[in-house]
Amino acid sequence: MPMLIDKFRGLIRSDFDWKKILMYSLPIVSFIIGLLVPSPLFDRLRKEAVDEEEQQLVEVAGLVFADGSRYDGSVIKGTKTRQGYGRLTTADSTVYEGNWRNDELPYGQRTTSSSVYRGRFDKELNNEGFGIIEYSEAFIDGKRKQGMAECDIVQTYIGNWHNNNKQGLGRSVKVDGSMDFGRYDNGVFQAIPDVNYRVGGSVYGVDFSHYQKDVDWDNLALYCDKDGNVYSGKPKDKKYMQPVFFVYLKATEGATIKDETYSVRTIEAERHGVLKGAYHFLHLGSPIEEQIRNFVETANWTLGDMPPALDVEVVSEIKEYGKEFLVEKTLQWLRKIESTMHVRPIIYTRENIRNEYLNDDRLKKYDFWIAKYSKKGPANFDWHLWQKTDKGVLEGYDGGRIDINLFKGDYASFIRFINDKTLR
Repeated sequence: MPMLIDKFRGLIRSDFDWKKILMYSLPIVSFIIGLLVPSPLFDRLRKEAVDEEEQQLVEVAGLVFADGSRYDGSVIKGTKTRQGYGRLTTADSTVYEGNWRNDELPYGQRTTSSSVYRGRFDKELNNEGFGIIEYSEAFIDGKRKQGMAECDIVQTYIGNWHNNNKQGLGRSVKVDGSMDFGRYDNGVFQAIPDVNYRVGGSVYGVDFSHYQKDVDWDNLALYCDKDGNVYSGKPKDKKYMQPVFFVYLKATEGATIKDETYSVRTIEAERHGVLKGAYHFLHLGSPIEEQIRNFVETANWTLGDMPPALDVEVVSEIKEYGKEFLVEKTLQWLRKIESTMHVRPIIYTRENIRNEYLNDDRLKKYDFWIAKYSKKGPANFDWHLWQKTDKGVLEGYDGGRIDINLFKGDYASFIRFINDKTLR
């Protein structure tokens, strides 16, 4: 789980007004993301101005408040009002860091001897809204000394908060790797007694493009039966839920199209502990070199992400250009992405396309993400991701049906799958 926490390190200094961001042009959004996303936590913190009213900011060091806390960072000139990036150290050595707005820290990081929290705060700097907390080894050792079993000690919590208490939908990861997922009330997990599945025994994910609007990232969950099988179509019961462990985001299509939602959603996924991946929609009629350039310029990949995916699904183009042309262009894209991003990509396609057109020895080193809408997974060949339905219902999304994907294995196998794609 430290891998998940590390992926949030570059996000604590950004508190965007999402509605306004979506009004701006893609180049502006891409510029902002370029500042924030590519590099690790505090190494990539930039001192951007965040004052929308164009107030003049000045840098201060060692600004002391009446309660004994000390602030280093930006303030509005002539005042002690924190505005912009800054670091507040309290009398008990707790550190709050991030982008301040009118003396408040809507989103940032709090570091204590017992934990690191990254997420939203209220006016009094309590955990409020969605956030991720990782407890320190010293804290965990203290729990062990108290006699607690590792299956009862929470290492990481990913979910919603109210007034510093876990509240609402959330996932707790225990020291032994086991997980709880569901509703919390005033810090207490509301276990469902007749659940007959282990969280992490199955690993589900979704995929988004600009067609899916208004996703509530704070409350993503998939409805399932008591055995953990996610429903295809209308849920029979909303009592049981599985977490969304990963999301594939459409980044590009052809030589020129860039998905307008990709950049913002990469941040949302990272802030919410959902492993993200980017995919490119292949068009055989466009120069493959330009399609590669389009993807490389748009998509980002960092250690721990899902491998990039090439979406091959336009049957009319495949029939027009032929199998050999398809395989050649597919290989050209895969090999270039592999050498450029230093990660081995995968291929998304339908089962019949894979069997008829992509059953080529030259593609054996690349894993497949197969779309087959049935109760049984793809047959006659190996696969690692299965898009099992396009009629899923997602808690946190009211825009209609959604694609649901299943990894072939449990959560431990899933993490190995991701790590194995990194070229060392």
